[in-house]
Amino acid sequence: MLKELIIHNFAIIRDLEVSFQRGLSIMSGETGAGKSIIVGAVNLILGSRASQEMIRTGSSEAMVEAVFHLPGQHSLRQKFTEWGLEDQGPEVIIRRVINRSGRNRIFLCDQSITLQQLQVMAQGLISVSGQHEHQILLDPELHMGLLDTFGNLDREVREVRESYMAWSRCREELQKLRREREEQSSRLDFLQFQYNELDSANLLPDEDQELEKEKNLLRHAAAISESTRNAHQSIYSGKGSILELFAGVEKDLKTLQSIDESLQPLGNHLEQARIHLEELAHALLQYGQSISFDPGRLSHIEDRLALLQRLGKKYGGSVSAMIQRREELERSLSHMDDSHLREGELEKELDGLKKRYLDKAKLLSGKRKEAAEKLSKAVQKTLARLDMARARFSVSFEEPPFGEEEGAEARFSPQGLDRLQFLLSANPGEDLKPLARVASGGELSRILLALKGLLSRQGEGETLIFDEVDTGIGGRTGELVGLQLKKLAEKHQVICITHLPTIASYGDLHYKVVKEARQDETVTRIRQLSSKDRVEELARMLGGISISEKTRAHALELLERGRKAPANP
Repeated sequence: MLKELIIHNFAIIRDLEVSFQRGLSIMSGETGAGKSIIVGAVNLILGSRASQEMIRTGSSEAMVEAVFHLPGQHSLRQKFTEWGLEDQGPEVIIRRVINRSGRNRIFLCDQSITLQQLQVMAQGLISVSGQHEHQILLDPELHMGLLDTFGNLDREVREVRESYMAWSRCREELQKLRREREEQSSRLDFLQFQYNELDSANLLPDEDQELEKEKNLLRHAAAISESTRNAHQSIYSGKGSILELFAGVEKDLKTLQSIDESLQPLGNHLEQARIHLEELAHALLQYGQSISFDPGRLSHIEDRLALLQRLGKKYGGSVSAMIQRREELERSLSHMDDSHLREGELEKELDGLKKRYLDKAKLLSGKRKEAAEKLSKAVQKTLARLDMARARFSVSFEEPPFGEEEGAEARFSPQGLDRLQFLLSANPGEDLKPLARVASGGELSRILLALKGLLSRQGEGETLIFDEVDTGIGGRTGELVGLQLKKLAEKHQVICITHLPTIASYGDLHYKVVKEARQDETVTRIRQLSSKDRVEELARMLGGISISEKTRAHALELLERGRKAPANP
């Protein structure tokens, strides 16, 4: 329940404080007095967009504060825990400050919160119904949300939305995979050709370097053979070879050792030298014999090197680079093969998600139709109390093509498969038609009041503000609207801004908004009227400029009738 509203330096309001109570509170005043400005301040508490233009001329900032009574069991109290805020008791204070510097602030019980948090909190505290909601009634796109609220279908709607998002994500991934495959299909043959060309070459690591070495040896085979043969003869097999001369050296060394025993170690050196020379001669002989000029092998090597050089120009120069390219091609081709498997998996998953979505959507559709029947009856019953006794109200469903695969998918949406709108027949003999085509301003006002009452029954003492719900109505109908507002006030705190005395007479409390022009400024004030003042205000609303005693008597009669009238006649 809204207990207090405090406004400072907002538009033409310098300082305004007003306390509210339970029941039906009426707010009246001349056109332009500032009633809409007060509603605008309340909309700030609801989380509407703030503008520097809202700040009163000459002031640096504007402030709007609302004090609510929130029972301990109210569901919104869970938000304090979720947001890590301190719960300070049954009174909840929301304050919004608009600064010319652009540094706007929002506080919940003196604790800073975000605009999104404010909007969540305000949804369960207060609701403003004004001229813009008449336009909502004319928009079929918004009728579904009203029906879901009436039917308490939040859980079903959430499940359908989650199922749709899962199906949509899977379908998008599958479509992306197929697009990629289409783009790659033109390259597939080319990539396969490149891979086959490299793979058939049977490349070996460092093969090019090894072949170059072998080619160099084969081209110099004759020189190698001659050099190794000459070296072998000089060391070992030729006349006057080094090893043959070693025999004389050995004889001389033995003579020296017989004279001087200290020369004995030199014999070991001589023996080691002889062994090394023999090994060298043997190695040279073997090496020379291993190299033979083979024209066929040389031709094969040159052909192989020519192939490697040709492939190198296409794939990276060295054999190691070509091997790396072959591995990359292999991975790419393997990925393409995997994409076929992944496509099959996604198709199977998509079918499952589609079935789940359709099951949830059909269940929601069935519950919507049940809720639509109840809503139609309830609205017609309420409209009968608002002087539209023979009006018919209905919810029209466009049947989805469940049997047509493509048609069904074309209707998939986060809200389900349904397409619906509200229909009205205001007079006997008229067909049911969309609201936008048949409803007048007065009829829309009454339908809005009926829906608001029905939808608000699910709330927890929500404060309902009606901004000029009397549009297009008067006389007897205005009186019936007043009775309906009084009935709503049994379960909700209702604040109604009106110009109709027949509605105002049913209020438990009456506030008057006045605009005063002072020396250098214009200010808006609001005050609660006493019983005597209420008679004068009703007389003003009835009689205009000239107020006679008969007008006052009529006003008193209206007020007495409003006080005695039952909320549910």
